[in-house]
Amino acid sequence: MQGPRFASPKLAARKLTALDATIEAATAHGVKVSANIVIPDRSHVDRVLRIIERHGRAVIVRMLVSLEDGGASIDAMQAVVDHLGAVPVSRIVTAGASDQRVRYRLPDGRTLYAKSIRPARLPETCTGCRFNNDRDCQEGYYGVRLYRAADGPFMVGVCIRRMDLCMSLGEFVMSQRCHEVAAFRADEAARLTKLHATTLRAG
Repeated sequence: MQGPRFASPKLAARKLTALDATIEAATAHGVKVSANIVIPDRSHVDRVLRIIERHGRAVIVRMLVSLEDGGASIDAMQAVVDHLGAVPVSRIVTAGASDQRVRYRLPDGRTLYAKSIRPARLPETCTGCRFNNDRDCQEGYYGVRLYRAADGPFMVGVCIRRMDLCMSLGEFVMSQRCHEVAAFRADEAARLTKLHATTLRAG
């Protein structure tokens, strides 16, 4: 619906109608529904507010920072939060990955999330990588991803820029990279726990 080949209002309307039907069917059968919405800048604020108003009671809305428009994107997410009168409830940091988010409570009790990226790099795999800089690797290490090779096995990847790092599920489980991912997560969990425990004691 966003690319030039989909520049058709009728097709967009059909896609949105199908989306509404999907959400209604899922919620009617007790299936949890979440919506991830990238907000590049303030020109998208009204769109996000319409989505929250339309689906916010049935869907957990998560605003995502645009990696290409960092400052403008964060400013736009704050504009949404301010407009809705949302109150921050908790900050959630995923150990061993670049994902972090703030959970907000809206005045009517609904929940809204604002997701952003924090610096995270695998200590061995990312070191020396040609993409390991703020320009080419804005997402950092976000976590493992599961793919299905064409007419082949399930594959595990650790980088959206380096598909050459993918390996079959069986190979990954037995690999040093799997141990690296697990160790990085454990080290991060210990570091973050200590950091926030210190902060709580200071407070």
